[in-house]
Amino acid sequence: MKCLVVTTHPLSNSLCKQLTNHVVERLAAKEHEILIEDLYEEGFEPALTVAERESYYKGSYDLTKISEQVERLKQAEILVLLFPTWWFGFPAMLKGWFDRVWGPGVAYDHADDFGPIKPRLDNLKT
Repeated sequence: MKCLVVTTHPLSNSLCKQLTNHVVERLAAKEHEILIEDLYEEGFEPALTVAERESYYKGSYDLTKISEQVERLKQAEILVLLFPTWWFGFPAMLKGWFDRVWGPGVAYDHADDFGPIKPRLDNLKT
């Protein structure tokens, strides 16, 4: 199965990084195909852009700056998130990843009447 491992910690010697390496080793031992997304290493920009936000309800969400992340998410069958808990929640970098990458047309579609959203990521099994 294709596993997307998303990790976010600014320090390369952190416990989070060590856990990420361990998880990747275990997944590889089980012969899973592994896609790694280290948000700090990639220089991921977590702030939602004006163009992205303006396109939320226009039916054509602007994916130009996040196309690689979107493609990895669409390929994944398993999603593994590795992150520290800061101030009782996940880091802003990961929140930005959800805000930008899990946008309309990717993770969900808006209902015609803007009622409940329609999920799209049926490729994710676990």
